[in-house]
Amino acid sequence: MKVFIKIISWNLAFIFFAIAYVTFIERNLLITKTHTITVNEKGEHELRVVQFTDTQLGEYYNLNNLEKAVKKINKLNADIVVFTGDLIDNASIYDDLYNVSEVLKKIECNIGKYAIYGNHDYGGGASLHYENIMNEAGFEVLTNENRTIEFNNQFINIFGADDGLMGNQNSYETMYNIDNNGVNLLLLHEPDLIDQYIEYPIDLVLSGHSHGGQIYIPFYGPLKTTLLAEKYTKGVYNINNERGTMLYVSSGLGNTKLPFRFGNIPEVSLFKLKV
Repeated sequence: MKVFIKIISWNLAFIFFAIAYVTFIERNLLITKTHTITVNEKGEHELRVVQFTDTQLGEYYNLNNLEKAVKKINKLNADIVVFTGDLIDNASIYDDLYNVSEVLKKIECNIGKYAIYGNHDYGGGASLHYENIMNEAGFEVLTNENRTIEFNNQFINIFGADDGLMGNQNSYETMYNIDNNGVNLLLLHEPDLIDQYIEYPIDLVLSGHSHGGQIYIPFYGPLKTTLLAEKYTKGVYNINNERGTMLYVSSGLGNTKLPFRFGNIPEVSLFKLKV
């Protein structure tokens, strides 16, 4: 009987810890994932690009969490910082709307900060505020358009697509005048939209939207996927096209709908591009 009681007690303790971890612990952790990418075999310079995404500010992710992410970003000596959408989970009920830019403007980088729309940046009245917030924080919001910067006598082209669910995403407009000889970086909120860009000479695509499924079961994958993040759900994908495009799907920082996270520790991503 004593052995039986011990087994029951250990099982109950494990279940309690698992629920606490999934509900409260993992979503408040923060890691940096670093990826080294060779764009030019003969390249002598390193372009440091930092991505953060899907903050989903609201009930499960607050400005204190965002402050921690900003401090993490500022330790990475970024040349370029990009945000790939979904700033606020539900803007219509978010109380700290006018304080967000004060936190984001603390992000430091050597060259520039760029952002795109996610679906939550349109819904709940967010479209009335999103671009103003990001502009006040020093980000340039790209909507089916691109910008070119010079880095060590090379041209770095940054393409930003509009959201694919609630915006007017258009691959032709986004990639207009793409230069086959430049270093080409595409920001794309929903990763499954990459199939519309497969013929373009893109070196790196950065996306989010999926949250990695929020609950990720080892050897199985996401417990639940979301629209336009069903084919590409998490991590690195090598696209089998002429350019050898690499797609990265970030698990993001915040949560939506439910507070649960497992196998998807909130992340900031650093990409070291050999160019």
